[in-house]
Amino acid sequence: MRVLTPVLMAKSCAVVALCAAVCAPASAGIQCWTDENGHRACGDHVPPQYAKKETRVYDEGGRVIEVRERQRTEAELAAERRRAEEAEAERKRAQEQAAYDQFLLTTFNNVGELEATRDERVATLDGRLALAEKSLADNVTGIRQLREQIAESEKTGQPAPERLRKKLANFEARLAQNQNAVDKLKQERVGIISRFERDIERYRSLTGATP
Repeated sequence: MRVLTPVLMAKSCAVVALCAAVCAPASAGIQCWTDENGHRACGDHVPPQYAKKETRVYDEGGRVIEVRERQRTEAELAAERRRAEEAEAERKRAQEQAAYDQFLLTTFNNVGELEATRDERVATLDGRLALAEKSLADNVTGIRQLREQIAESEKTGQPAPERLRKKLANFEARLAQNQNAVDKLKQERVGIISRFERDIERYRSLTGATP
């Protein structure tokens, strides 16, 4: 392979056209790259150590006929993948938003219908919440009464009956379950109200309805 150093290029190849005419057969393109010192070198083949860098191929007239991009680093490839993933996520988000907008517009005729649906769902949930809170209160009462019975029984110096202790353990287990159910229903209630607030605001923006 014939390689022209910067010094030889300066002397014998003032322009790429002349370099191609002198240093390469007419049928072959001259290839130029940048070496480790930042100098441009040309030849009929790119040395392996420079194969990852950008390479320009010229014809015998000195015209660029091909530009081979440098090999990108792993960090650049990772950034490109991240940008592609973000773009895809944004595309999906926009697609889902468009579908939901269509749902709102075809399901409800006005803001009043949205508000009525919200109130109906909240009322239904409030009924379930009231039952769960009553069960919770009954558990608290039952636990208090059982503890009083156990304390009364132990005043005699004898251990409380095993049946009372087992019953107390069952009540305490149900108390934790009922408390968890109440907490979830309260969170669900907040979620319903928040979701309908967003839907109502979105519906107004889509239809131009005033508050």
